Amino acid sequence: MFCPCGTSKRYEECCKPFHEGKSPEHAVLLMRSRFAAYALHLPEYIIETTHPKNPHYQSDPVKWAQEISEFCQNTQFKGLKILESSETGSVATVTFRATLFQDGKDASFTEKSAFEKVRGRWLYRRGEMYPSIPK
Repeated sequence: MFCPCGTSKRYEECCKPFHEGKSPEHAVLLMRSRFAAYALHLPEYIIETTHPKNPHYQSDPVKWAQEISEFCQNTQFKGLKILESSETGSVATVTFRATLFQDGKDASFTEKSAFEKVRGRWLYRRGEMYPSIPK
């Protein structure tokens, strides 16, 4: 099986090691592994890699995992394209285009995500959606 993150690598050689506990060395790898986790319905990984100061962070992990699972079940994750990335010390940004469909309708979006390295581990801090979608 090819990895849903769009690298054209097999899942076992791409994001699976991250989903099983290996820490991504770069924010881009975390971004890719988070997209793959959504596509593969792995809510625990999304929760584990979200910064506690993220505006969507929830203190009830059971409820949060259920919400993520429902989103995953109702969404088709068709593709991920990294548009730009920057990493300096313990902060990074990754701009990406996610191609998604919900109820047969295009729900794709472009986002500039901010990441922070905490105790040697990259976490998703927040995202800013683009009002217009660059292709």
